[in-house]
Amino acid sequence: MNERLIIRLASSASQKNYWLIWSDSENEIIASGEVDNAEQLSLLTEKAFQRRVICLLPGVDICIKKVVIKGAFNRQMQQALPYLVEEELASDVEKLHFNVIAKETHLVHVAICDKQKMYDWIDWLEKAQINCKQFIPEGLTLPLPEDGKWQAIKLGEQWLIRETANIAWSCDHSMLNTILESKLKNSADEDLVPRIESYSPVIEDSVAEWSSHDAMLPMELLAIGTKNNPVNFLTAEFKPVKEVSPYIKKWRIPAAAGVLLFIVSVLNIYSHTLQVQAETELIQQQVETIYSQAFPRESKLRYARINYKLDTMLKELQGSSVEFDFLTVLDDLSPALMSLKEFEISSLKFDSKKQELQLALTAPSFQAFETFAAELPEHLSAQQGALNNSKSGVSGVLTIRKK
Repeated sequence: MNERLIIRLASSASQKNYWLIWSDSENEIIASGEVDNAEQLSLLTEKAFQRRVICLLPGVDICIKKVVIKGAFNRQMQQALPYLVEEELASDVEKLHFNVIAKETHLVHVAICDKQKMYDWIDWLEKAQINCKQFIPEGLTLPLPEDGKWQAIKLGEQWLIRETANIAWSCDHSMLNTILESKLKNSADEDLVPRIESYSPVIEDSVAEWSSHDAMLPMELLAIGTKNNPVNFLTAEFKPVKEVSPYIKKWRIPAAAGVLLFIVSVLNIYSHTLQVQAETELIQQQVETIYSQAFPRESKLRYARINYKLDTMLKELQGSSVEFDFLTVLDDLSPALMSLKEFEISSLKFDSKKQELQLALTAPSFQAFETFAAELPEHLSAQQGALNNSKSGVSGVLTIRKK
């Protein structure tokens, strides 16, 4: 995103909220303005779409303190941090949100805010459907102080002051001198007078030494200071949930349905494959059984070898003078057997010495046996044995010989 929407949130719902759209590629203001209250933040909903949103928190609601620690700053130290400054705070630490903004050797800077304020600001944005992932105390977006000069600018009726890289505060215009006097009184060096470099018209008759900087629009100066700013007050319970892209939301259900359909299809194919495999194995077993019955003197073979063995036997027969052999008879009988599909062959036996083939058959009627005999080739004859009639059909033995 080359454009950012900067919103300076007000301290209360009835106060003005300032906003500015900044272009990083052009390094200039695209648009700026203000809304009268929190409800009117919805006027910025469209402007926030496809732009990175950064919210500035009013310094009057943020307290930044230096805290001296012993040893390295770790998880246990972070949990104990609120109780190290508890005596200096007017509120119950359980109702406050603590955020460490900088760490130094034996020293941390912690920003503190009432949790209810945080909930209120987040609620304003949610109602306006504005997605913001970074909250920054406004004073920490002012330029870094140089040569000991504090940085200052006036926004509305409030002054924003940045003393150091990690210390900043804000106050109403009427309270500025009072706060400056208080800071002088509490200063270790009573003769040290704050030097303030201002981007707004300087204040006369002040306890501080004021100097002017080139004037800038307050929101422009703050917007520049948000670029690559590492401070983010949205931590702990206020840490934003990772946003799901609206395109992902839109296609999530169809995609899930597609994946489910794919899985069902794969399972069906797998099930069908298993069924075909089982049927194939059954047929192979039947072929192996028939081969063993047809060639009892031959050693048993697996299905994969039977085809090769039969090919070898056929080649041997092609050069043989035997006119009545098992394979030749089966080949001659195949048209008759194919035309009468209701026949079931339970067994067959070939006797090379007697030059005959015996078929144990089952058919639905006596007529079927006569029809089968009539379908035989002219050079073959069929001798019908005794026929038995049962619930399963008519069964009997046919002996096939050459005429």
